[in-house]
Amino acid sequence: MNGTLGGRPWRLADLPLAAKVLLTAFLALVGVGYLVAVANIYFKHREADFDPALTPDDIRAVYHGMEKTITSEAALPSEMLKEVRPGGRMRKHLQKGGDVAVTTLIAWLEQGAKEADFAKAGFAVPGGPSPKDVIRAQCIGCHAPGGDEADIPYAPSTTGEPDYAMVAKMALPPVGRTISETRIVRIDPTSVSELVHITHAHILTIPIFALLVGLLFLLTGLPEKVKLIVGPLPMLAVLADIASWWLARPFEPFVHVIAAAGAVFGATFGLQVLCVFGSLWFGRGSERTA
Repeated sequence: MNGTLGGRPWRLADLPLAAKVLLTAFLALVGVGYLVAVANIYFKHREADFDPALTPDDIRAVYHGMEKTITSEAALPSEMLKEVRPGGRMRKHLQKGGDVAVTTLIAWLEQGAKEADFAKAGFAVPGGPSPKDVIRAQCIGCHAPGGDEADIPYAPSTTGEPDYAMVAKMALPPVGRTISETRIVRIDPTSVSELVHITHAHILTIPIFALLVGLLFLLTGLPEKVKLIVGPLPMLAVLADIASWWLARPFEPFVHVIAAAGAVFGATFGLQVLCVFGSLWFGRGSERTA
C-alpha cells in the first residue's frame, strides 16, 4: 500500500519536513507511552502472587485467581503467650477480664510485647485497657511475692504496679528462634467492576494509536507481503488480549493467551514504530517523472 498524490504514488519519505517532525513527535509519544504502560503493569501486578518477580502466576492471580502456598518464618511464642492462648494454663484467669482483656493482652504478646506499648491505653480496642492494666487486674494477684505464682513475679507486690522488666522475662519471644509457618492463601481475581473499568479505559485508547501507527506502517516502502503479515498483528493482539481478560475468569488456559498477546503486541508495535521512523527519515522517496 502506498499513498497517491496527484495520481502519483508517494511514500513517507516524500512528506515535507514539518510533517516528518510532527509524525516523529507522535511516534516518540506513543513509543514512550507504551514503555510506561509496560512499567505500570510490572509495578502494579508483579506481587499479585505474593512473589516480587513478574511471572505468569501474576497474570493468573489477576485474571483467574489462584491458591498460593506461602511459607514464612515466625518467632516462637513467648511463655506468657502459650499460657494465655486457648488451652493454656492461665487462659481461664485472663478470661475473667472479658473479651477486651483477652484481645488486648494476646495482641500485645503476638506483636512482640514491646515496652513502648506496655502502658498504651486502647492498644488493641479503642477505649480499652493497656496491656499493663490487664496484667494489673488479672495477673499480679498471683504473679507477685506472696501469691500462688510468686516464683514468676510481674510486680513487686500483689498491690503494686506491674513492672515491664519483670513481665518481659515471660512476655518476650525467644531471641533468634523461629518456626516455619505454611498456609494456603486464596487470591481472588480482579472484581468485575474493576475489570469493566480497565476494559473501558483500554478498549477506547489502544486501538486508536495502534490504528494510526499501523496506517503509517502501510505507507512505508516495505514489501507488501511484510505489510500484510505485520500490519494487522498489533490490532489482532489487542483484540485477543482484552477478550482473554474476561475469558480467563472461567477458563484458566486463556491466561497464556494474555501473556502471548501482550508479547506479540509489544514486538510488532515496536517494529512498526521503528519502521515508520526509518521510512520517514532514511527511506527512499517515490520516483517522480515530469
